[in-house]
Amino acid sequence: MEQKMTYEQAMKELEKTVAELESGNVDMDKSFALYEKGVKLAKYCEDYLSEKEKSLKGEA
Repeated sequence: MEQKMTYEQAMKELEKTVAELESGNVDMDKSFALYEKGVKLAKYCEDYLSEKEKSLKGEA
């Protein structure tokens, strides 16, 4: 991600991105861009949760 964001901010942006994709009101190029953005946001959230889980287990 370009900037550091909180988990909550990333989830909110991911939800917004998914909603825009599901609306069907975007052209193909924009759909691909939104999909790519969504994948990056989902990975960010997954990595964030993984790091928090490791720290809870004392692995970090």
